[in-house]
Amino acid sequence: MFIELNQVSKEVKNRKLLTEVSFKVNKQEIVALEGINGSGKTLILEALLGLMKVSGMVKVMDQVVQVQDPYPIRAGVMIENPSLIEDFTAYQNLELLRRLEPEVVDSNQIVELLEYFELNRFPKQKVKKFSLGMKQKLGIAQAMLGGHPLIVLDEPTNALDTESLEKLKALILDYNHKGSTFVIASHDHEFIKSIATKHIIVKEGRAIES
Repeated sequence: MFIELNQVSKEVKNRKLLTEVSFKVNKQEIVALEGINGSGKTLILEALLGLMKVSGMVKVMDQVVQVQDPYPIRAGVMIENPSLIEDFTAYQNLELLRRLEPEVVDSNQIVELLEYFELNRFPKQKVKKFSLGMKQKLGIAQAMLGGHPLIVLDEPTNALDTESLEKLKALILDYNHKGSTFVIASHDHEFIKSIATKHIIVKEGRAIES
């Protein structure tokens, strides 16, 4: 099994944030977590990535995920707002990531993603001057860079216009065809319906497979 969550729960100050969340993700699936803001989608992503301590068990490639341990596989991630360096250009933000994994990512991938999302039109503009939609597209590009085995996207459709949304769908399907597994949290039902191979409803910290 590629990823497995078993009875994953999270409680803070006697308040249950996640309750016995269990589901499996097979290789090359596109798993969508759908729910309103505050339903627990982002917490599930953080648990899946080993970013917070939970009760229950998270396993990736049959390895138990622990907060203090290296993650078992390479993953591209965008959780909540894109993590961007405001005083860098779009290219510089992606180049910084490339240097962390020079054996996996080459400069051509940066150029291709910037062209795909039409961010190459502003080669010298700093990110702090970007619109919300441009920042969102750059955050998605960060997660996609390297075409990792696992790509996790949190509300990727936020601030995207219709054309950018169609490009996002096409890119996800292309990367998925090439081998990437996706776990995507979104409240956008039409978007989920158009791409997901597995659909999980998240409500009040519980997950139900649709």
